[in-house]
Amino acid sequence: MRIVQTFILLFALIFSLQNDVKAQISVARTQEIVDTLASNQLRGRLAGSEGERLTTEYIKNEFEKLGLVPAGEDGTYFQNIKKFAVEGISESLLINKEAVKSNQFFIDTDVEEWASKKKKEFSVVTLKESENFNDKRKELMKSNQPTFVWVQGDMNLIAMKKLKIKLSNKEYLEEIDGARKIVWVEDIPASREKFKKLSFTFQQKVHNIVMRNVMARLEGSGPRAKETIMIGAHHDHIGILEPIQNDSIANGADDNASGVSAVLQLAEYFAKRRMKYPRSILFVTFTAEEMGLVGSEYMASQMSDEELKNIKAMINFEMIGKPSVNGKRKAYMTGYDQSTLGKQLAQTVLKDRINFKIFADPYEDMDLYFRSDNASFVKRGVIAHTISSTDIDFDSYYHTVNDEAETLNYQNIVDVIKGMAVGIEPLVRGRFTPRPIK
Repeated sequence: MRIVQTFILLFALIFSLQNDVKAQISVARTQEIVDTLASNQLRGRLAGSEGERLTTEYIKNEFEKLGLVPAGEDGTYFQNIKKFAVEGISESLLINKEAVKSNQFFIDTDVEEWASKKKKEFSVVTLKESENFNDKRKELMKSNQPTFVWVQGDMNLIAMKKLKIKLSNKEYLEEIDGARKIVWVEDIPASREKFKKLSFTFQQKVHNIVMRNVMARLEGSGPRAKETIMIGAHHDHIGILEPIQNDSIANGADDNASGVSAVLQLAEYFAKRRMKYPRSILFVTFTAEEMGLVGSEYMASQMSDEELKNIKAMINFEMIGKPSVNGKRKAYMTGYDQSTLGKQLAQTVLKDRINFKIFADPYEDMDLYFRSDNASFVKRGVIAHTISSTDIDFDSYYHTVNDEAETLNYQNIVDVIKGMAVGIEPLVRGRFTPRPIK
């Protein structure tokens, strides 16, 4: 009799503990996370900005509180990605003592200061209309000889102006070569024929940019501990935009503070249960998704074939702040027909009698399967999908300053996270392994 009573009490204790932990996935906790990430203080969380640095510190601290193992570089929670940006300060150009308009020339260099009054220092060439601007630039970049180029042809002028705008807008560069010194000038026949004198000054600031992924691991136990379930979301957004009614901060509450709230609360859910799972869980928030999946692509590229093979599933969260086109307590999965994961998660949720459903991505023409961070792993053979709910067809706040915390349905976020917690748990326990559908 005592054995039966002990078993009943133990079962009740475990059931109570599970409910307590699941209760931690709450509207209050979700709002706390989203309010922090979508605050004006973080200024739109642009990758590489101070706002992103503060964002990643916050996420790191949350992982640290849970006692999760750092999974970044050098024993830290961070994986750093280094870029460069140039910021124009001033420029002027005189040819034969006559000023050239700013939109008619491009001083193409990585040095911070450059000035000259001596034409003889330059090799002077003409880029003909029949030639290609980009091909000529690649050729000239092989030399550190200062070069003056007369640019002919509308297509070449368009290419020249586009590159000047791109670099002056502080778009991030992979590297700074430091060698090239090229002055591109729109061809002016009268000036070219009498070209004897040249004078110019140029100043810019070269910025070292650091953006970073945040990575933490809940280690599995036993012979299958190398097998990993990855749970991720991007933490960056698009920064500062043109003001609308005096508001210029693109706070990114749905995109993607809502997704990060899922990662953090699932980390809390699994870590606080203090259970020994057969598989490990890798929790990740990615940088620079908005710049073209930069963070996830970098992370995936740094992994060995073995590490990638050990990722049994990657589940990415993106924009879960509003009810789906199919109604409440539902979320869609991109690439649903590419693997068995969607059906397996749906069956698990159904067995647990949770009022939550996972359905196939209804926006096939948008190619969403390859537009979020799961794509960086899909192309390397990993079963990876994105979970979302927001009806993107009718979301007028997407990528605007109006994507604010007060526009979200917090109960929807909680429903998605709780439903996915139920679906993911047997995956972490090793009770099923998704496979690709060919």
